[in-house]
Amino acid sequence: MNAIVMDDSGDRFLQRVHHAADRVLGNSQTGREIGELCRDHAEAREMILTDRASNSVVVAVVGATGQGKSWLVRQMIRGGPVDAIRSGNSLDEATEKLTWIGPKPPADLDARHERFLACDAGKMRSIGSPYLLVDAPGATDDRRAIAGVAERALSTASVLVMVIRRDQLRSQRVSGLAAASEGTVVIPVVNMADVNDDSLDADVEALVARLRSTAPQSQIAPAVIVSDFEIDARGEDEIGIQLAETLGRRIEEAICESGGGDQRRSTRLSALDARFSAAVASVLQTQLPELTNAVDRLNAEATRLPSEVAGTLLGGTTPLRAAIRSRLRLSLMADTAAIWFPYRTLLSLLNLTHGAWDRVLLSLSGSLPSLIGAVYAGARNVSDQRAADMDLRTGLRQRTAASVADRLGPMARRFRAELNKLRHGTIETEIESSPDAPVASLAGIETLQESSQKSFDTAISQGSATTWFANVAGLAGTLLFWLLMTGPLVALYRGYFDASYSTMRDVLQAEGVAGDLGKFPRPDVSMMLTSLLLSVLPVAIFSMLVLSWVQAKARVDRIEIRLREEHEQLIQRLQRDGVLRLAWSDPLLADAEFLLSVGRAVDGER
Repeated sequence: MNAIVMDDSGDRFLQRVHHAADRVLGNSQTGREIGELCRDHAEAREMILTDRASNSVVVAVVGATGQGKSWLVRQMIRGGPVDAIRSGNSLDEATEKLTWIGPKPPADLDARHERFLACDAGKMRSIGSPYLLVDAPGATDDRRAIAGVAERALSTASVLVMVIRRDQLRSQRVSGLAAASEGTVVIPVVNMADVNDDSLDADVEALVARLRSTAPQSQIAPAVIVSDFEIDARGEDEIGIQLAETLGRRIEEAICESGGGDQRRSTRLSALDARFSAAVASVLQTQLPELTNAVDRLNAEATRLPSEVAGTLLGGTTPLRAAIRSRLRLSLMADTAAIWFPYRTLLSLLNLTHGAWDRVLLSLSGSLPSLIGAVYAGARNVSDQRAADMDLRTGLRQRTAASVADRLGPMARRFRAELNKLRHGTIETEIESSPDAPVASLAGIETLQESSQKSFDTAISQGSATTWFANVAGLAGTLLFWLLMTGPLVALYRGYFDASYSTMRDVLQAEGVAGDLGKFPRPDVSMMLTSLLLSVLPVAIFSMLVLSWVQAKARVDRIEIRLREEHEQLIQRLQRDGVLRLAWSDPLLADAEFLLSVGRAVDGER
């Protein structure tokens, strides 16, 4: 297969499909079919991207053989080369070339499949802007060569005039033609209709609804009804003139509603890429059912696995709640000013002892609480924190790798076996990588950890006690301590000041007389310790009450619920953005998985 040179996202996707089919399927029948689809799709994209009409609107008249397309074209160019436009009521008489009609020919006219009829713009029915008219062969012709020429018109035109005879309104061929025209402006023309037919309106409405359902990206205009001139008293000429006027006005309105040429081109490219993906998926599902089923099972497990592994990052309920309580206490400590002595000192001591069991729980958990415990453990120095953080991340990667190997390993081996059977005709033949090689790795786990840490910090910040509360509690605790400690201290300092005053007075009154040291107070150590204990104990109890309120069950519950909800949303967002995903380690396996997954996302969206 020859390489296809691409430049935009759709072309890069096509190139990847082409490369994957060449590498995985080789020269097998399926590989050749996929290669042909790639070449046809590249040609169709080039037709849409290439402005062959020099900024003129291309209006293609399409439909099955014998619907009246050429007659309609003649009505649009009265006074032009009408004699050169042949009507065909059988396969032998049908148009076999794409006929371009307009003031100047399109670029790169292919004489094998196309012809050009010059027609002055003044002789063409006006649609409000310069245009080229295209008379296409029967798009549903049984002859592949003629049908292929008609498909060129579908890729080239900005507006499709879909001609359908009244008796063919319910034909399934119409739906197939609509699907192939998705992304364009489609104007249905119901030909040879009896205006007195009571069921006509209902059938036309059903047709338009079917077209819109089959081609949701197309702009389906209201249908134009053409009376059967063989039973209408007005005759062929008058009906033709009215048709040209109505159709010209309808085309002009549709072009204005559809936006600029770039917008229509983008829509058509998107629809064309979707049809290509669906065609590739259809070929693979039809010809490689076992391999397709294998990749379906592999994809289903690969889709669930990242979210399940990432879900373990928060850990179980017990370590997570321990981490929340620990951070609530630390937040209270950080918000309490150092001026509130000794209340803050007692709060710190109680926090250390209160969180001892929590840190034991955290140390046993290899999840986000472990990381939080490592980062915020006040007893560790910076190097210890970094080492612990690295150990936790390494441990999470190891657990992730083990989960991937256990869950995807057997499925990947089965997938390789099916791929071997396809490529070599035997299930025992080894392919490029060993079955024991790593299947895949989970990318984005570091990003998830960092985002989870930020989410945890935010949840704690919003759920913790306010700075105002922390300082009010600090003031209350400080006042309580000094209120209780005031009596012993006042008595002690009063005796000390009295002794100092007496000594200084004796010195001043009798020079050379030393002060009496016996007058200075000598407090009993046990008495002072008792006084300190009696003062500290109520403050400690008050501190415990504050800590208990700060980490109350209701508060912890709210933070835990919010944190788990945000964590789940984070996982979904990272998966949706392609950050948290399985990265296949085997290139051949990655190519096969991608190739067999083509078209699945498109089908799921519809």
